[in-house]
Amino acid sequence: MKRRFLRLAAATLASAAAAASAQIEVTWSLVHDRTVLMEPVLARVRIANYSGQDLDLTARGNAKLDFQVEDQPTSTVATYGALLANRPVIVPAGDVRDVEVNLLDAYRLLKGQTYSLAPVLEFAGMRFLGARLALEVQPGLELFKRDYGMPADEDARAASLRLLHRERSDHLFFRLDKPATGYCLGVYDLGRVIRFFAPRLERDGAGAFHVLHQNGPDRFVHSEFDGNGVPRDRKYYAAESGGIRLERLDTGAVQVAGGTPFEVDPDHPGMLTAPVLPPANPYDMNIGELPAKGKLPPAK
Repeated sequence: MKRRFLRLAAATLASAAAAASAQIEVTWSLVHDRTVLMEPVLARVRIANYSGQDLDLTARGNAKLDFQVEDQPTSTVATYGALLANRPVIVPAGDVRDVEVNLLDAYRLLKGQTYSLAPVLEFAGMRFLGARLALEVQPGLELFKRDYGMPADEDARAASLRLLHRERSDHLFFRLDKPATGYCLGVYDLGRVIRFFAPRLERDGAGAFHVLHQNGPDRFVHSEFDGNGVPRDRKYYAAESGGIRLERLDTGAVQVAGGTPFEVDPDHPGMLTAPVLPPANPYDMNIGELPAKGKLPPAK
């Protein structure tokens, strides 16, 4: 009798679990499963709603999207209490919605280590969990760092360039900190980097930051950020690694010298075309005929 009761209870629990998984399905993926410390941790969560009711994920809605974040087994990471979704999301009954989230905005991912993550959607007194994935956070290899201003000054900044290998290539990152508050103002992926050219970092007279790095053969990228770490501009140049540089003018402005900028393709708006480079070692195309075997060319 007792065994029949246990089997019945197990069957009931299994049936309830199956019904719960059928009511709302949560699947997700990380944009990058390996990141630099303080880089935005971006994820895409897909919610399929089979509950028969609309899901409202706004601040006063009937559903809430959360995450279980652990820095070690059974040890959860503290949250800032911010909403994960960067815009109001409503999932109508029988429909599917994709939600983009930045986990760094909501959770204290402040250490270089591996974290365990899983999304949780709360609705009608039930919790619907997605798969658990691992996130590797690394401090990155510091290539360059420079402090600007005295630490207590409001406009003082600490800028650094860091390297991380992911997705089968090396990536360069720009990080900006505010020493007066101890806050990191931002970390940005500048893209693929080639190690033949040492990246350059300069601050202009207006307080903006300029980074020049090589991301392909004869191709360089100039990235510009304002004094608070907000991206402002990004330009591409063709050049040889020994000739291109960041140059400071008498006015305090910083510009790229020794490179030819990519141009906008008139036939394809929004696309760039590379300038034509001269040969690295020019030579005479008129070589002439080789002298006959055994005979020397006449002396000049």
